[in-house]
Amino acid sequence: MTRLFVVNALLGIPGIMYFWLLYSYVAQGTVPLSMGGSDLGNRMESYFSSNQVLGPPIAVGAIVWILVNVYLVNRRKRNGDCQNASGKTAHWVTAFASTLLPAVLFGAVAFM
Repeated sequence: MTRLFVVNALLGIPGIMYFWLLYSYVAQGTVPLSMGGSDLGNRMESYFSSNQVLGPPIAVGAIVWILVNVYLVNRRKRNGDCQNASGKTAHWVTAFASTLLPAVLFGAVAFM
């Protein structure tokens, strides 16, 4: 479990960029103009260009994260640690939580 935590925490460091990109896209695309937001979601050319800019980095990051964690599950299965479904569920929950940890810590420090 230590290797799982360390690897996913390290993957979460560049994940800060992905979470920030998603947050800025959602925040700017859904906030009305009267509240100070831009009309990013209202213009078709901006919408499609944003998807083209945000899509590849997020897709690459997600693919790398999934492949690394599938490898770690198979490695744990070969060692006999992860034989039943609850072990796999615990693995994926731990992987997701430890990936979010750097972003949460960065946000906590940034907004203090």
